[in-house]
Amino acid sequence: MFIKSKSKKRIVMSFLNLSAHQDINTISTNDIIENANISRGTFYNHFKNKIDIVNFIETSISHSLDEQFVNVDKNYDNFFYILSEKVFPIVYDDREYIKVLYEFYEPQLFSFLSSHYSKFLVPYFENYDEKKYGIPKYYVLTFFFRVILDAIMSWISQPIPLSVEEFKKVFYRLINTSMTEICGIVIRR
Repeated sequence: MFIKSKSKKRIVMSFLNLSAHQDINTISTNDIIENANISRGTFYNHFKNKIDIVNFIETSISHSLDEQFVNVDKNYDNFFYILSEKVFPIVYDDREYIKVLYEFYEPQLFSFLSSHYSKFLVPYFENYDEKKYGIPKYYVLTFFFRVILDAIMSWISQPIPLSVEEFKKVFYRLINTSMTEICGIVIRR
């Protein structure tokens, strides 16, 4: 995530540094101002409050991701290519920002990401047969999207995440292997 203004970047970095050591709900505007070593006026020139900082981070990251998803072709044949080759590097570079978003309001973040990006998965399920599997299509779509998102969040939330190249291999192996294979068990009804 690129931030042009040096003082705005200091505020965001101060917020991130504080959030690494304490619950976001306990961080005050004064804490951010003191940690960034800026004046109160400078803070309020850029942000209204810490929620405004979180919204700025979310908007900035979404903009970067949207620029990549624009390249998904009309047949959606390259969605997973865009995801692994273009989006994963952005997620990796912005992992500290994304962790804050995820930890601060995970349900809202998932809802936003789902409504914004799950449309790219819909074409993969055009031939899905609810009668054959006995699972509603909307549930399968939500589950599959959540698996992708959780795999990504598990990756970047590690103290030392795998490199993008290493994670791509793990990601593809993970989404192409059934849960029962991974666990080595047979789950019966």
